[in-house]
Amino acid sequence: MKQIGLLIGKLSYGLDRAMIGTVFLLVAAMVIVTTLQVVFRVFFNALTWSEELSRYLLVWGTFFGATLAYKRGNHIAVTFVIDLLPGRMRTAFLILSYLLSMVFFVVIAVQGMKMIQMQVFQISPAMSLPMKHVYLSIPVSLLIMTIHALAGIFETFYAAEEKRGAVN
Repeated sequence: MKQIGLLIGKLSYGLDRAMIGTVFLLVAAMVIVTTLQVVFRVFFNALTWSEELSRYLLVWGTFFGATLAYKRGNHIAVTFVIDLLPGRMRTAFLILSYLLSMVFFVVIAVQGMKMIQMQVFQISPAMSLPMKHVYLSIPVSLLIMTIHALAGIFETFYAAEEKRGAVN
């Protein structure tokens, strides 16, 4: 069981490293496209596709950025009650919060896939891009967050186990 936890932890770490670079590239591309849009609008003819591309880069960057925040525990949380709990109870509540997060992520990912299937023929107006490519950011990012939550469960469980072993 510990080997599975280590494998999921490595997968979570690898995905996190990949997301750091991906979010950087998405934001950099968005800045470049937006700058080009301003320059072309002022000095030349406006680019017809730049605003749409910037919007889609923002969508992907936002969802992938959410995976980074989730991995680091940077989303808004009220933890003062959990911080007051004794060790085992705190561990149980942390694992429960990871499990509830996973349920939420899976439900939203499934709904995202349903949305993609409903919009399979929708095409973006300026770039003629199939909208399923834009909507795919939802299930992909939530799948990554599900892996992070699973890794968090193992990390929390094994950290508590080590702490108990150090006390005994």
